Amino acid sequence: MEEETKLKEEVAKTNYDDEANKDTTSGNKAAIILSYLGSWLGGLIVYLLEKQNRFIKWHALQALILGVFEAACVVIISSLLGMIPYVGWYFFSWFGSLLAAAAWVLGIVALIMGCLGKTFRIPGASQLADKWFKM
Repeated sequence: MEEETKLKEEVAKTNYDDEANKDTTSGNKAAIILSYLGSWLGGLIVYLLEKQNRFIKWHALQALILGVFEAACVVIISSLLGMIPYVGWYFFSWFGSLLAAAAWVLGIVALIMGCLGKTFRIPGASQLADKWFKM
């Protein structure tokens, strides 16, 4: 019980909105747009190139995790599991694409919120981003 409250407090503390309000430029918005629309590659490029702004770096890491999830959905679920005889195509080929589309919609929402200077915490991806984010 205490561990859950500590985790919730840490998540509440990990918010980089104040840093976004300090330095909002069109270059920052372009970096966030590249992160989310560029899938995992765009997120990786922005994450490696950004040195100072923690807000952009966190969004790039979240976009990288989301892009890897989208690619895994398409490759593993749709393609590999779709090759199972009889049931694979019927059950899995559309399911991977559906999960990837849902992740894409969450990425668009995060992109819009990031351009407005706010963080949108995508479940799963934001927890991994908080865990791996060090600066």
